[in-house]
Amino acid sequence: MAERVYAGMTAQERSSRRFEQLLDAGLGVFADRGWANGTVSDVCRVAGLSPRYFYELFGSREDLFHAVTARIAEDVRELVRRAVSSDPPASSDPEARARAVLQALADWFTADPRTIRVALMESLATPEFRGRRRDLIESFGVLAAQLMRSLRGPGDGRDLTTSAAVLTGGLVEVLIGYATDPGPPVPLDSLVEHLTALYTAAARM
Repeated sequence: MAERVYAGMTAQERSSRRFEQLLDAGLGVFADRGWANGTVSDVCRVAGLSPRYFYELFGSREDLFHAVTARIAEDVRELVRRAVSSDPPASSDPEARARAVLQALADWFTADPRTIRVALMESLATPEFRGRRRDLIESFGVLAAQLMRSLRGPGDGRDLTTSAAVLTGGLVEVLIGYATDPGPPVPLDSLVEHLTALYTAAARM
């Protein structure tokens, strides 16, 4: 039997659309009100959906929070993949490619500071969230190590894990500063140039 189509969408398409609506609403509510004060009712109100739809898709408020942070992580990974596979000017220059990746990340996070607030700040609210935050930052460190590896000469197999972790931790604090300070502490272009120099120097230590 063919799946019933309503308003031009199948049931699965409608469910997927509601899922994304709730993720978008969750990002806004958790960023604006915080984990402690953001409720399921708030999320449903912002999404324009009834609690019935919420509980069809998420077992709890915690499940929604995990889904929101998982989407942020996947968006970052996809952003890096696109930046690495693009063909910017002087793409044969490892520093140019590293700069393009760092610029893409800086633009993405600062374009919507809510992602920083939820993934890096509200994720400190509970022990379980902190564990997932640690996993997220470690995954960023893996991406940083891959980026730094491209900045090294061929045949240089020294481990980059510690350097990548240190730089990633520093970058996380800088991003939090952008999300919380009334005015950015450093112009974005200057920050990207500084980060490119830091990653390049650390990669070649």
